[in-house]
Amino acid sequence: MQRQDREQLSDRIIRKALSLGASLAGTAAIRSIQCTPSHRSAGDLKWPEGARFAVILALHHPRKEPSLDWWDQRAGKTPGNRKLTRIVGALGEWLKGELAVTAFPVPYWVEDGGIFLKEAGVSAGLGVIGRNNLLITPRFGPRVRLRGLLVDVDLQDGGGLEFDPCGACPAPCRQACPEQAFGSGSYERSRCRRQLEKDQRNPYRILDIGSMTYSIECIKYCRACELACPVAG
Repeated sequence: MQRQDREQLSDRIIRKALSLGASLAGTAAIRSIQCTPSHRSAGDLKWPEGARFAVILALHHPRKEPSLDWWDQRAGKTPGNRKLTRIVGALGEWLKGELAVTAFPVPYWVEDGGIFLKEAGVSAGLGVIGRNNLLITPRFGPRVRLRGLLVDVDLQDGGGLEFDPCGACPAPCRQACPEQAFGSGSYERSRCRRQLEKDQRNPYRILDIGSMTYSIECIKYCRACELACPVAG
């Protein structure tokens, strides 16, 4: 496939993803994703036979809609992830029916066959990894959630994004962390995990609209570093 054809096809897929409700979308070659630090260190990840490119989708989680990120007991865990799952499913059906392209949905968890979505997002040109260890996008900052699917067709590789949101920033994200996960100067996953475990031990009960009772238990995981980021408000 010629480069111009790949660009046009990629643009068509991205526009369709946005029309289905994605906030951002991009494409990346699997070989580019495999070269990212987390994928190199993970070793032998399983990739579907025939998959050549990834389509990475982002959904904006604005400050004014915190419930998109509340983990509950329903399938999909959060309202935001359920929406992303529907978008991925609809895009996969469109790819098959409209373009005769086979799509392989990517599980969220790497151990279940997924990919490191933040780094895949970088490869797809959606943003960069910031000092808060999150994917920072020019339009929405780090307030996005990611999902992806793999396809058996050649597309346009997103490439790196010319974007430096952290260069002159005083890093309010690092100051906001309740567990000082950046106290050593770099991200310490174990400290972050400590706060997440505290959140798990203190679930909230929210109103079940169907029964009008406070019967749905949910977890409001810490987003302090994410919400403190000044990029894109």
